[in-house]
Amino acid sequence: MQYRVEGTAAYVPAHVATGRTERRRRRKRSSAAVRRNRIRALKMNAAYVVFLSLVSALTVLMCVYYLELKETASSIAAENQSTETNLMALRSENDALYEMAVNSVDWNRIRETAVGRLGMKYAAEDQIVWYNKQDSYSIRQYRDVDAGS
Repeated sequence: MQYRVEGTAAYVPAHVATGRTERRRRRKRSSAAVRRNRIRALKMNAAYVVFLSLVSALTVLMCVYYLELKETASSIAAENQSTETNLMALRSENDALYEMAVNSVDWNRIRETAVGRLGMKYAAEDQIVWYNKQDSYSIRQYRDVDAGS
């Protein structure tokens, strides 16, 4: 291309200034790309469409199943929280009742009643029989213990 100078500015030919040649090239390139896309679209056969449909349906079903599981988990978490709150209230009530039961026992009165009214006596040292517990919290009695020593 040749340019001519007019004054201080260079003259640009009209087809270069408007970019017509570049647009033509793009049109040719895009039309080839469009043709390739059309050919690819026509190559999509029924098996491929069925495959994509199945995959899409499976994806939707998995999403629905996930949402159901999430709802179940949240309801179980809410139920768990409610149960824990109920448990804390029951434990608090149980502790209060236990303290009330322990504090209501008057050990001195029981001792006076046992010794005074019922005639019980403290055991003498020779009446106490000691057993060795080795591994359990209870002792099994296989025969009578001599009580008359």
